[in-house]
Amino acid sequence: MIQRVIVAAAILTQAALAQDAPLAIVPAASYARNSPVAPGSIASAFGANLATANTVVTVADSAGAARTAQIFAASAGQVNFLVPQETAAGPATVTVRGSNGAPASGSVQVSAVAPALFSASNTGRGVAAALALRVAADGARTSIPLALFDPDSRTFLGSPLDLAPASGQVYLSLYGSGIRNFTGAVVATAGGESVPVLGALPQGTFAGLDQVNIGPLPAALAARDEIEIPIAVDGVRSNAVTASILSAPAAGAWGRRADLLEANSEMSIAEANGKLYVIGGYPSSRVSVATVEEFDPIASRWRLTKPMPVALNHTMSVSVSGKIYVIGGQPGAGGSGPFVDTVYEFDPAAETWTVRAPMPTEPGGGAAAVAGGRIYVAGGRPPRGNDFAVYDPAANTWRVLPPLPTQRNHIGAAAIGGKIFVVGGRFEAGFESERTDRLEVFDPAAGSWTTRAGMPRPRGGVNAVAADGCLHVFGGEGNDEAPSGVFPDHDVYNPVTDTWTRLGPMPVPVHGVTGAVFANGLIYLPGGGISLGGSSGSTIHQVYRPTMVCR
Repeated sequence: MIQRVIVAAAILTQAALAQDAPLAIVPAASYARNSPVAPGSIASAFGANLATANTVVTVADSAGAARTAQIFAASAGQVNFLVPQETAAGPATVTVRGSNGAPASGSVQVSAVAPALFSASNTGRGVAAALALRVAADGARTSIPLALFDPDSRTFLGSPLDLAPASGQVYLSLYGSGIRNFTGAVVATAGGESVPVLGALPQGTFAGLDQVNIGPLPAALAARDEIEIPIAVDGVRSNAVTASILSAPAAGAWGRRADLLEANSEMSIAEANGKLYVIGGYPSSRVSVATVEEFDPIASRWRLTKPMPVALNHTMSVSVSGKIYVIGGQPGAGGSGPFVDTVYEFDPAAETWTVRAPMPTEPGGGAAAVAGGRIYVAGGRPPRGNDFAVYDPAANTWRVLPPLPTQRNHIGAAAIGGKIFVVGGRFEAGFESERTDRLEVFDPAAGSWTTRAGMPRPRGGVNAVAADGCLHVFGGEGNDEAPSGVFPDHDVYNPVTDTWTRLGPMPVPVHGVTGAVFANGLIYLPGGGISLGGSSGSTIHQVYRPTMVCR
């Protein structure tokens, strides 16, 4: 991107700048009119009918010396060039000559420093042409571009940065020009907050390009959607570029992330290699889909990846060793089936699907959890409500285990401390059937079930996930107290004390989501039905930052 920014012609500003006759000279990064340029910086000359063949640019300085400038790009309306490093401060004349046009000249002021920052759009405004570096608590480093090209609008959009402390510290590498000759201080602000400058120096790869490293960005900026970032060099202020911020929920609070590309419910969710996958399900039409949507939490963007071999809803999905396993489900709508025993393995890196050994039974509406590298699948719509089996992905084999004590479907499940927790659900196929508050726990080492304290109230169609040793249970349907019929409940179970804690309600109550993801300090809950039944799938993507620790 940086090379493209330096070399490309800026058509958006060309017409306006070319009105200054005969030649307008501006910094190539900011395109700020009436701004000086610095020795060793990248500049742009705008004019009309400029030479494009055998083009030569000369810079005559205040000391009477004329030097030939390096050219990056030339067109009939614009020439990008490097101001010679030896150019003396003061007024200078820039002349563009070529074999197919008359020479054109213009004047410009030369100053020791003339800081200007590049933007992704080549206008000096908007999203910075910059890179972010996230450093996690364990030292892991992730490089993130601040701008992403949107092919639909053909513009650059900000790639939101997560500044929550749990996600690590974020540093920026800003690219500009006219900075390297400073003798005093380089200072930077982001969203009005002072940010340490870790270094300001020539970038080293491209002539005239300077790099300013700043950070870490203050966590206080997490409440902002967009921030402006200018720098000042020896007291001279640059243009301001922007960065998008992923508004992070505070501890114990709810927030939002980018909505799903397509409304959905009765689907399953899994995480692999740091990304979130929403698999199958059906929208309000209740027609099953094979769609797989992939979410990148770092960029906060969804994309469609390779769809499933068949369209299914009410599946159960988990990941083991970077592969996702989609188990069971049903191809059509309604609670009577037919259900399938299929197991599909998805490799997100290769975007390939592989058929694996089928289940011993045909479940739909159950739940799955992973412990010790094995996948435990519990429950399902009648007559599969007591089903319980384990799958070994390495051996590609299934084994039937002692049945789930309380037969049920539309349940939540998660693994904590090597044990499988199965919670809530309903007894019959329809959403109006009786619901349960049961919490039953399977110990693989003992090969047996135990019953723990039940949820504060019975709920079916719930979603569950483990976070910091706690079992979080969200939503569900069958709530007679709400017009939507959906529970807003968020209950947390502590396995150490065998107790439940009722937390604040979900902002938008949902049901019909199997599985959730806990990553980067957040619980991700995308999609789900917002009213009774399967015709209310949504695109909403809610997140929650947990604070409870159960260890």
